[in-house]
Amino acid sequence: MNTRIRVAFAVALSSCAVALAAVPAAEANVLSLLPGSCSGETFTQPFAQFGDDNNYVLVPGGDFEAGGIPWGTTGGAGRVGGNESFNVTAADDSSSLSLPAGSSATSMAVCANIYKPTLRFFARNTGSSSSRLNIDVYYPGLLGGLQKARVGTIGGGANWSPTGVTQLTVQNLLATLSLSRTVIAFRFSPADSAGHWTIDDVYVDPHMR
Repeated sequence: MNTRIRVAFAVALSSCAVALAAVPAAEANVLSLLPGSCSGETFTQPFAQFGDDNNYVLVPGGDFEAGGIPWGTTGGAGRVGGNESFNVTAADDSSSLSLPAGSSATSMAVCANIYKPTLRFFARNTGSSSSRLNIDVYYPGLLGGLQKARVGTIGGGANWSPTGVTQLTVQNLLATLSLSRTVIAFRFSPADSAGHWTIDDVYVDPHMR
């Protein structure tokens, strides 16, 4: 869909100033999370079996289960049957997010600050092994407005596996995060037409360890 949807985002500066922005449907609901909603997050260790014992927070709707918070999608991206094979979020989870060539998916906003600089999730690619998946981040600019930056491009095989840690090291983003609590959103899109990607259980690391 290419219709435009108005959304709001909040930047938690020292004065808790609030800004508004309009973005396309691909970024529906981007940065709509108010800064005060950072409390009450649930910390888990979804990657402990892979040697990563950091605590993580699930990105809203990042398990792609029925009834969950929907993401903004384009180009045929959407929820499909079949969970990542490790069931790290819940044993009865049964869905993931398909990203065919030419598609994209944009997350709901997640609370962030300088102590939340990493992203990790599960992925598989049943297309060409040369295919890559782009990871972009949306964040509020220091002078207002909505900014976008590429934070990673990954490869993947035909079997489910955890991705490496993606660092949110974009200079302007880190400057924004260092000011105070804020909100960010993630966009996933195949970098080419050779792959067929599926992702699941998208988490951010709240402790920068």
